[in-house]
Amino acid sequence: WANLCGSYLVEARWFSNKYSPTLAEYLENARTSIGSPAALAHAYMLLGSPRAQSSLMDCFKHGSDQLIYWSSLITRLSDDLGTYTAESERGDVTKSIQCCMIEKGASEKESKEHIKGLINQAWKELNKENSKCSLPKPLVNMSLNMARTAQCIFQFGDGIGTSTGVTRDRLTSLIVEPIPVKEP
Repeated sequence: WANLCGSYLVEARWFSNKYSPTLAEYLENARTSIGSPAALAHAYMLLGSPRAQSSLMDCFKHGSDQLIYWSSLITRLSDDLGTYTAESERGDVTKSIQCCMIEKGASEKESKEHIKGLINQAWKELNKENSKCSLPKPLVNMSLNMARTAQCIFQFGDGIGTSTGVTRDRLTSLIVEPIPVKEP
């Protein structure tokens, strides 16, 4: 929680000082401000495993948190791509796309393509970490599923705040609509 609140304070300082961070500065802070590490820690602890707390602490002590890092980065960048237009119109905090535009002098389209490239690279790193990871399997699965879910939710824009209905329709078909099963 301390890291999450600290990352929010960093964003608030940037916003109030009208500071545009470099893309590297933004990404370093954004992987925490997306909330993924805190959400994963809480979800894992709620599994009720007697070793949950100690294995989670070991993960962060021994630098095994790269899986969570890459998952969080994918989640953040997917969110940025999906919410950029609406959030920039309302004057929200700087996003990765704006950082890229300012730092590289790139157009919005070029910056979005660059961010998509970063997501692709992050997936490669996440898969590499997954193959050699010693974290408990439930935590690994949660990390992978968080990144997958973020890409699904933000694939067609802001699937939460200003949804075009695609995300709502997907969730409805997944949760509410029965899956037809043919009997043998």
